[in-house]
Amino acid sequence: MAALEVKMNLNNFDVKIFLNDYWQKKPMVIRNAFNDPFWLEPDDLAGLSLEEDAESRLIVQDKNNWKLENGPFDAERFSSLPEFDWTLLVQGVDQWVPEIKEILTAFDFLPSWRLDDIMVSYAPTGGTVSQHYDFYDVFLIQGEGSRKWKVGGLCGSNSELVPNMPVRILKEFEAKLEVTLNPGDMLYVPSTHSHLGVSVENSLTYSVGFRSPSIRDIVDGIATVSLETLMEDERYEDCVESLKATAGEIPKAAIAQVKDMLSNALLNDDAISAWFGKYVTELKYSDQAIEAYDSDCWVDRIKGGESIYRSSTSRFAYMKRNGCTLYVDGQSYKVTLPLAEQLSDHDNVDSEVIGCLISDPDNHSTIEQLLACGSLHFDEVCD
Repeated sequence: MAALEVKMNLNNFDVKIFLNDYWQKKPMVIRNAFNDPFWLEPDDLAGLSLEEDAESRLIVQDKNNWKLENGPFDAERFSSLPEFDWTLLVQGVDQWVPEIKEILTAFDFLPSWRLDDIMVSYAPTGGTVSQHYDFYDVFLIQGEGSRKWKVGGLCGSNSELVPNMPVRILKEFEAKLEVTLNPGDMLYVPSTHSHLGVSVENSLTYSVGFRSPSIRDIVDGIATVSLETLMEDERYEDCVESLKATAGEIPKAAIAQVKDMLSNALLNDDAISAWFGKYVTELKYSDQAIEAYDSDCWVDRIKGGESIYRSSTSRFAYMKRNGCTLYVDGQSYKVTLPLAEQLSDHDNVDSEVIGCLISDPDNHSTIEQLLACGSLHFDEVCD
């Protein structure tokens, strides 16, 4: 793979204006947002799609017929593709190519725990995945080539899709914005806004997606956490008002009593915090492999000034509640605030700072566990 020099500065972009006027409200076009955005070549992306652990898709259009194939692919598959009208998509490229992960530093004005991944798509002329919508806020960065985008209105679960298709295609689509992105240009599309991208020429697009939990996720997650502590002892109790009703009537007072029970059980700050911290840091793929580090010399290595790194696949976040809790890859750890900030707020881990903080027993135990499971690692293996 060619050496990459990723420019992390966003040009022609005012963070304050964007957050106030555009974020989760309306699309925005930023011309020349990135310098020299030629971070991958098509062959690099095709090579990733051959990997068994990579999530990749191939979408081929033949007039009104669509075909969806899931990777991993064989190299021979690409030599048999038509000249036009197909798209290769690979998810989580930031987890495969560390240099691509550095693109995220340009978006440090947004919470890091909201990030989903960086998907990269390659399409020759005419390649598209048709009109659709996602439950993600996405920044579309144009690499090589150019792609024409149309953005429509808000959609939702009730939006009608074209039936019997292997891909989600909106039945109705009306463009409110049309723009052609050239290398370095970027388009922001808020969650649930319909959009359509068509490759004008052979092109690569980098999609930086930010996720958020649905109300179904929230209710299911918090209810599951709450069920672990709820006891059979607490039961519905009749109140005076409900006993005034006739024998066969279920009065409003009874429903209010059940509502109060649910509120007390589910609207618990500790349960909500515990679930939310674990949810937003869960690994994107449950079977995602993180290389574990097995050695007893890690303290000496840190205090000796050796660099320590976060795994490119790991997610870090923390919460200041009842002390400080660090969340990593869906697990929680009690730590001091300085350690949580060092691991979660900074792009690079300062080993000297870590060395000063591990005198605290909780910090020491946490670093040891994170090294053991591979969420943190050294550059080289200890002899």
